[in-house]
Amino acid sequence: MNVSALILAGGKATRLGGIAKHEILIDGVSIFDRQVAVLAPNVREILVSSPRDIAGYRTVRDTVEGAGPLAGIAAGLAACTTRWLLVVAGDMPYLTSDLIQTLIDATDEVAEPIDAVGVRSREGLPEPLLCVLNARVRPIVEGRLAAKRYKASGLLTDEGLAVRWLRDAPAEALRNINSPEDLGR
Repeated sequence: MNVSALILAGGKATRLGGIAKHEILIDGVSIFDRQVAVLAPNVREILVSSPRDIAGYRTVRDTVEGAGPLAGIAAGLAACTTRWLLVVAGDMPYLTSDLIQTLIDATDEVAEPIDAVGVRSREGLPEPLLCVLNARVRPIVEGRLAAKRYKASGLLTDEGLAVRWLRDAPAEALRNINSPEDLGR
């Protein structure tokens, strides 16, 4: 396995009253535990980007305060011990092993070298917080941070990276929990 996973669990969750979204229970199991169950069989290590330690996991801290997920991605790339980093938003409870394996399989560079594997929603929009990044993109991420260009989707769309796009991901697997309404669905 030449892939590490990074769970982004450092958000402020302002629309949910500041609770730690990765701790939300879905059918009695936390989002974090659901994600670990899907990721662990497919990756060498699981990193967590969080302002506080998560027991049993190597935790990385944002490299730039207030820069959002891109800072967590930079910290994950800096700590990654593998060639590829699978980035997962900490509020996506419905990821599947099939989708994770499809993302990892897409890193195969036999046909052509790539910098990233991205996912586009059914509407064609990039899902920036579910992707696989080659460790060599770290300087690009750090450059975006230095320039205060914090939009995470811009990493996949604005930097000239060679991105292999997946377009048929199940909509449910891409669903995240951002508001009380999302919890009610």
